[in-house]
Amino acid sequence: MVGNFVERRRERRIPLPGGVPARLLSPRGEVHEAVCFELSAGGMALRTNYVPAASELLAVQVEQPGGVRGMPARPLRVRLEVRRCLGLEGGLWRCEVGGRIVEVLS
Repeated sequence: MVGNFVERRRERRIPLPGGVPARLLSPRGEVHEAVCFELSAGGMALRTNYVPAASELLAVQVEQPGGVRGMPARPLRVRLEVRRCLGLEGGLWRCEVGGRIVEVLS
């Protein structure tokens, strides 16, 4: 515990410096650009201009850097339950979304 903050995550978080390109599919079928800047076995954090509702389920596709022998790596596709959404002031992105992975799609 640091100050009043209690860490509740069970999995180790992996920061992705500079972020990795991602796309969100809203429940209404709208596609929104995003960047994934943190990933764990149970969740992820994204920056986007889409502002989701609490507990909203999003389909998220995160591009994977690298690959093998010049072949691009398959993107990570998950269903994400929104756990938090923080407004961002200025800059490229409107909000920071943190969520729990409820299903791995591919």
